[in-house]
Amino acid sequence: MAFTEKFLPVSKHKYFTFFASDGNSAAAWDETMDEQFAPSWPFTLDKIRLHLSTVHISVVSFVVTFSHHIDSAYNEILISQAMVGVKDVLFQAEPNRLFHYQDTFSIAMAMSATNTYGLEVSGWQITG
Repeated sequence: MAFTEKFLPVSKHKYFTFFASDGNSAAAWDETMDEQFAPSWPFTLDKIRLHLSTVHISVVSFVVTFSHHIDSAYNEILISQAMVGVKDVLFQAEPNRLFHYQDTFSIAMAMSATNTYGLEVSGWQITG
C-alpha cells in the first residue's frame, strides 16, 4: 500500500517573507534602521531575523514595537535586544497569535557607518 497526496482546493494560509536591507552607500546613509511592516491583511507572525555585517562596539538596541489597531494601550515591545557584540538576532514568534490588518510593526536600531543589515519578517497570511 502506498500513500497518495491529496490537497484541499482552498488554502486558508499563505506563507510570506518581507525583506529590508541597507546598502550603506554614502548618498543614502542616515545612521538608523527605521523599517515599518504593516501588511494589508490579517496574519500570524512566524519570525523576525536580523543579520549585521559587523558587530556594534557601542551599546545599541535593536527594538521591534507592535502598534495595535484598536488603541495604544495595547501596544507592546516585542524585541529589545542589546547589540554589543551581537551579529545575528532571531525572534521566534508566539505560535497562532493573530494580528489584524491594521496592526503595524516598527523596527529600529542606530547603525554605524561601517555596518549594513539584512532584515527578514516572515509569517502566514490568513486568506480564508
